[in-house]
Amino acid sequence: MRPEMKPVLSTIIAICLAATAAFRPQSPTPTGQEAAAQRPANQQTGPDTTPQAETKFKLVMLSDGVTESGYSFGGKTYETPTHIKVYVAIVHTGSRDGAKKEYDDWLKKAVRIIEQGKVEDKPASKPATTEDRAVIVVVPSTTKDCKEMSSILATAGTVLRIYYSCSLEAVVALEKAAKRNEAVDDRFVVR
Repeated sequence: MRPEMKPVLSTIIAICLAATAAFRPQSPTPTGQEAAAQRPANQQTGPDTTPQAETKFKLVMLSDGVTESGYSFGGKTYETPTHIKVYVAIVHTGSRDGAKKEYDDWLKKAVRIIEQGKVEDKPASKPATTEDRAVIVVVPSTTKDCKEMSSILATAGTVLRIYYSCSLEAVVALEKAAKRNEAVDDRFVVR
């Protein structure tokens, strides 16, 4: 994680957690694009196994801001029925080179790299592209929720998509759901 992003992400996480606690009974209903498959909490399996039960992630917060390097970002916070939070940040760099540089900077901050490589991004109405993707473990700037956070970094054209949570399983499930939905309808997808 880039040092200048730590205060920004800490602030986003704090705002999201406070808003979630304050507005829990009035949480918005997720749309079809916010649905995701996830394993039940009592089932212990690895990140590359197929989910056995399908549940929906609930969108609980939207946010936006600017990184210290000047890039704008949009954020979403999702919650599982078992109250596991998954955060998504889309960093708008304006160029493929900028997205790759942000990706590389995040990789340098990883405590552990679980998986790294090139993937084919296949949106519904846009041409397929080869993108960078990594599954990493980072130490969060606050240790209130967990000691390590699992994160998926993926370039997508001129943006960097960042999924992170205390649960690797939840991060993988949300990314899969997002990819599945993007392959069907990409009208609202930022690339």
